[in-house]
Amino acid sequence: MGNSVTTAFSESRIKLVNDYLESNLLRFEKSCSQRFEPLIEAMRYSLEGAGKRLRPILCLSAAEALGLDPRTVLPAACAMEYIHTYSLVHDDLPALDDDDTRRGKPSSHKRFGEAVAILAGDALLTEAFGQVLLLRESGRFQPAQILGVMDLLSHHAGVRGMVGGQLLDVTIDTSEASLPEIEFIHIHKTGALILASVLIPTKLAPIDEEKIQCFRRYGEAIGLAFQISDDLLDSETNFRYSRGPRKKPKPCYTQIMSPSEMKQKLNLLTDHAIKSISSMGDKTQNLVDIAEFIRSRKA
Repeated sequence: MGNSVTTAFSESRIKLVNDYLESNLLRFEKSCSQRFEPLIEAMRYSLEGAGKRLRPILCLSAAEALGLDPRTVLPAACAMEYIHTYSLVHDDLPALDDDDTRRGKPSSHKRFGEAVAILAGDALLTEAFGQVLLLRESGRFQPAQILGVMDLLSHHAGVRGMVGGQLLDVTIDTSEASLPEIEFIHIHKTGALILASVLIPTKLAPIDEEKIQCFRRYGEAIGLAFQISDDLLDSETNFRYSRGPRKKPKPCYTQIMSPSEMKQKLNLLTDHAIKSISSMGDKTQNLVDIAEFIRSRKA
């Protein structure tokens, strides 16, 4: 990992996100009945899972590329992490992937029980939209811009995006999955939130349609690239790198592509992502380096 990638995922940048997430949990604790503490504890447990905070970091980096102060978009970055985390909590449930562990510790439903895990996921999803409303606190954004972020999130997180992709992920006959079908699933299940993270700042800054499309091409490419890198990591061991052995068959690139073919496709997608934003100059360097991180990630 080069110095620039270290900047994108620097300790200070990740701490900025983590501190903001914790400040919101503390706010819930102060404003809610103490009887709701088990719910907040379950939310905190899942939010504190290890990781590089890819989606909020993408959001902050895209904001910087557009000349925005990244601190002003922290509420939206936090919303992305809330939605991502809720999706993992629900994805681990027995009805879906039935995963007992998540990044080296028990899944939420194993730690708190299925009912509390479901409710913690529900709370994270609901509170994500409350986080977007906090964009108004900086005084920098107009109501129409904040509503634009709301619309973007509902589109990419809902039936037209991540949830739709999850439906196909759990219902498709994996023995008949083709490359177009697998890509269609992952464009929605994994790629939709990554794309939304990149596009949120385009709703908050004056930007022409041509540049929006550059950001869109970048986000679409790294969304698929990230899933391929996930499947590559999983293919290198009998245990998935973050969740242990898979209990249920799921559509993945390893079903229809060799590791070398996957790496070739990963490189093509990464190159396409970088090319998409290369004309915008040095302000996009963190986005470039995040793409390079996805290309070469080992965890």
